[in-house]
Amino acid sequence: MSTAILASGVFAAAFLIHLIWWRIALPRRQTAALLAVFFGMLIAWLAVSHFLPGRWWTAADRWQAIHVAVFHTACSLAYIVAFSALEHRSPSMTLLVAVADSGTGGCSPEQLRGLLAGASPVEVRLDAMVHEGMVVRDGDGYRIAPKGRAWATMLTNWRRLLGMPPGG
Repeated sequence: MSTAILASGVFAAAFLIHLIWWRIALPRRQTAALLAVFFGMLIAWLAVSHFLPGRWWTAADRWQAIHVAVFHTACSLAYIVAFSALEHRSPSMTLLVAVADSGTGGCSPEQLRGLLAGASPVEVRLDAMVHEGMVVRDGDGYRIAPKGRAWATMLTNWRRLLGMPPGG
């Protein structure tokens, strides 16, 4: 079987599990659940390929398994990043969908401004970070949680390694 078809099949199987799970009930921590589904599927497929070689749906050899794993990892991470953008609609996406839904008549600037009145993308992101355990609401402000500190340290070091300036 072609490596591309095999790799696409492994990714499609993980995607199908994701769709079924989300239709039954939304997980509390969606990003962690997506990581578990997509990388769990990859690990399961690699194990089956190792213990049951020669099947049409398993890797023919180690190199094919590596190619499938690299493809699956790249597609999974790309999808998970894109999913986080869909999970909480950005102001740009809100405006774009409103203009698209309005048809040939379009939207007036006042209608578009009204869509975002009272909406705070910062508040939405902060609520998501509290929900994920990255920050803790403390009185009138926010404090970084240990999980958030670990991520911030990693991202700061990554930016430093790439030669990027400090900050966001």
